[in-house]
Amino acid sequence: MTVVVRVEDEAQRAAMTAIRMAVFVDEQNVDPAREIDALDDDPTTVHVLASADDGTPLGTARLLAPHHEGDPAHIGRVAVTAAARGLGVGAALMTALEDEALARFGIVRDGVRTVAVELSAQEQALGFYERLGYVARPERYLDENIWHRDAVKIVTS
Repeated sequence: MTVVVRVEDEAQRAAMTAIRMAVFVDEQNVDPAREIDALDDDPTTVHVLASADDGTPLGTARLLAPHHEGDPAHIGRVAVTAAARGLGVGAALMTALEDEALARFGIVRDGVRTVAVELSAQEQALGFYERLGYVARPERYLDENIWHRDAVKIVTS
């Protein structure tokens, strides 16, 4: 079973950073100076860490607050260890952050709480995000020499 918690202490932060460095820097050749950025320390950023029952770190992701009221929240830095891919860890991370976005930034209309969530999806991961209900925009762009497309989902309670 996968347990997802907010990153709240130095041990969790170290595990989060190790996963991101392994996935993005070691596997995908992202510049380490760009992988860890100022948004990681922004007080409005929420980081989550997925672990196995035995405490083994499996994945991580972060939620950024909307830039302006009415803008979507942004999920990013979704990373799952190679050994844990295909086990539902990514979906668990996404669900946790979608729930957090809904609770923090959702707007209630006609008794339903709703929030837009966006992400910058690597094209190789688009199928994963589409299975979770994200709709990719057609425009593609290079980020760290990896093709991406923005995708959005409306999350409701």
